[in-house]
Amino acid sequence: MEKTLRKKIAIVGTGPAGYAAAVYTGRAELLTTVFGGPEPGGQLMKTTEVDNFPGFSQGIVGPQLMDEMRKQAVRFGAELVFETVLKLKEESGGFGLETDGGKTYQADAVILAMGARSKMLGIGEEKYFGKGFSTCAVCDAAFYRDREVYVVGGGDAAIEDAMALTKFASKVTMLVRGEAFRASKIMQRRVLDNPDRVKVLWNTNLKEIRGERVQELVLGVGGKERVVRAEGLFFAIGHTPATEFLVGSEIKLDQKGYIVTGLGYSEAGLLMAKNRLSEGIVEFPTMTSLEGVFAGGDAVDFRYRQAATASGMGVMAALDAEKWLER
Repeated sequence: MEKTLRKKIAIVGTGPAGYAAAVYTGRAELLTTVFGGPEPGGQLMKTTEVDNFPGFSQGIVGPQLMDEMRKQAVRFGAELVFETVLKLKEESGGFGLETDGGKTYQADAVILAMGARSKMLGIGEEKYFGKGFSTCAVCDAAFYRDREVYVVGGGDAAIEDAMALTKFASKVTMLVRGEAFRASKIMQRRVLDNPDRVKVLWNTNLKEIRGERVQELVLGVGGKERVVRAEGLFFAIGHTPATEFLVGSEIKLDQKGYIVTGLGYSEAGLLMAKNRLSEGIVEFPTMTSLEGVFAGGDAVDFRYRQAATASGMGVMAALDAEKWLER
């Protein structure tokens, strides 16, 4: 009897979604190659304490969590390739992935899990990660109990972060670049109707961070500089999904560059899900606009952006890919 060849699956990304997907594809005995790029591990590599990932009652350091997930993926047979995927193209019977290493890898199915990057101001803020600076208030608010904190941003996400911080911080101040919020009216009311909980500084730019950890902020207000004391700083000025190499490809992206799938996070996603209804059930919800290519994590998710939800989406993509390959 002729031996059946094992199917090959490529996973692009080594954050929580990518590693979680690799655990499942490995356990399904799919030949799994994970592309990590130059900075494997995702955003959690810049995080200190992670207190909200299930299974760690005492918390865990971000890089340690990612190393444990990496080891688990490798344990089930995943091969890690620390090259960056530059191009994904459909080929006869599968897909080709061109990397910056000058190679082209073949796969029968692909899972995209590149994640997203928080937007920065370029004022040296990255050296303060874990030292009073964060880009996720929902994740880290509890570490700032009874502290004076600042939130940079004027959109829905910034207001959400500010309100989350009011449960713990002694004082929350929002730094808004313009004369008004960009957030929806209902979100604006949460702040404007509660001036005792959140203070807003309008027409204000953050120019500099001072201290070994976040201790002082230099603000630009009306052409003048002002120095304020701070014990915490949060950026909520948006995210950029790491999907640049997909621009112009057959993979549908939304206006902000996020991958559209049948999970229905947007109008385009809802339409995709509707078109995949079979007997009242959406087939392969994590599949992209290109059949055989699936996606999960922060490259898809512009709403929740949590390590736990990214891991879950990675698992969903892996299960969908496995079922699709079987069929």
